[in-house]
Amino acid sequence: MAAKLRLPALVLLATALVTFFCFHGVAAASTSPPLNASSSGGGGFSLRLVSNNSHHRYTDLDSLQRAKQEVRCRIAHRFAGADITAASIRTYLCPPASMVYAVAVGVGTEHGYENYELEMDMAAGFSWMQCAPCHPCLPQLNPVFDPAKSPTFRPVSGHNAVLCRPPYHPLQDGRCGFGIAYRNGASAAGYLARDTFSFPTGDNNFQHLPGIVFGCANRIARFDTHGALAGVLGMGMGAEGKPLTGFMRQLYHNGGGRFSYCPIVPGTTAYSFLRFGNDIPSQPPAGVHRQSMAVLAPTTTSEAYYVKLAGISVGALRVPGVTPEMFERDQHGRGGCAIDIGTKMTAIVQTAYAHVEAAVRGHLQRNRARFVQSPGHHLCVHRTPAIEERLPSMTLHFVGGPWLRVKPQHLFLVVGSPTGGGEYLCLGLVPDAEMTVIGAMQQIDTRFIFDLHNNIPIVSFNPEDCHLDAGTH
Repeated sequence: MAAKLRLPALVLLATALVTFFCFHGVAAASTSPPLNASSSGGGGFSLRLVSNNSHHRYTDLDSLQRAKQEVRCRIAHRFAGADITAASIRTYLCPPASMVYAVAVGVGTEHGYENYELEMDMAAGFSWMQCAPCHPCLPQLNPVFDPAKSPTFRPVSGHNAVLCRPPYHPLQDGRCGFGIAYRNGASAAGYLARDTFSFPTGDNNFQHLPGIVFGCANRIARFDTHGALAGVLGMGMGAEGKPLTGFMRQLYHNGGGRFSYCPIVPGTTAYSFLRFGNDIPSQPPAGVHRQSMAVLAPTTTSEAYYVKLAGISVGALRVPGVTPEMFERDQHGRGGCAIDIGTKMTAIVQTAYAHVEAAVRGHLQRNRARFVQSPGHHLCVHRTPAIEERLPSMTLHFVGGPWLRVKPQHLFLVVGSPTGGGEYLCLGLVPDAEMTVIGAMQQIDTRFIFDLHNNIPIVSFNPEDCHLDAGTH
């Protein structure tokens, strides 16, 4: 998007979204469906991904350190340790800049229709948005959704035995309530409801999904919307045994359950798509092999997409000391390896990270790189044309044989020098105490397809020039 890296985190997303609408002639308060997707038709639709992510260049080592702290925060608070009770869904809140992607979704019908920007969250299944009347109403790009104006809006009854069970609960007014309490004091509360969600399919047509269950939040406190976001679109798997409130599980029961994305380098005027159903390319590019592997069942505390990682190579050499056991998820749902486009860069569990960093350092030493003595946990070298040509790639090896190669330019970050003389190249990986997450930076130029139709969900992936499947302003 056209938003710039150096804008404060608080206004970055809002600027990107306003730019998006200005470029396409769509008024922020328009009640007519916006034309903001392309499609091949035939049971599929595509949403533009609005990026809040920085590109591969940081102004200084302090800004890189903050980015890595955001990664650790997201992992700790979105993947592990969520306390779910009948009264509330307890999770945590990371800094606003930790949000990476948002999507535009139409909610409601007739005079109640609006297009809303929702954070895309692959680690959670539940979707919620701000609704009127709200106390107080937090700033967002479009007017707050007003249930009274949408004739298809229906609250979920507190007597609904299928939906209104833990973690949801009956309210005194007869509706079914939900609550989200964040560790820093932020909170959102309201009730479950159904309404039509609309997604553009190109040629002025829309895919309408009636009766989608979501959380209508009218009491939100200390929750940062970036001045643009109306809520969260939960793209997590949805755990079996829980009420059918996850967005992807509802798509599955409506004949959906497949989505795909192919991320491009952010910080440009191009945008990528979140594609569903028949809008997903059926074949990889000519001469490219598409690989597949099973996705593990979600845990009680995370509905993210876990896979079995077996080992890591740096360059052409397998990293010794890195074993499959380091990436296993235990019986309590701790540890493991997840794929998440909402995490800025890849985190590797500390026991394996130490070996990977040592292998990268050894490769750079053999190629006579000049190392930077930097504060925090950074492996950085001085940027020169010679060393850029000799940076190593990284390959992730999965159980059963699939592998994902990360190009050098997506493994290292460009960081400004504090003196202004030259730049650094820093390893774009984060050590984590508990688990491994394959983040957005290392997913660039790879198409991922998540298919929940099978008894065993599948993720497929292949290298691709994602700019060929992107739009431009």
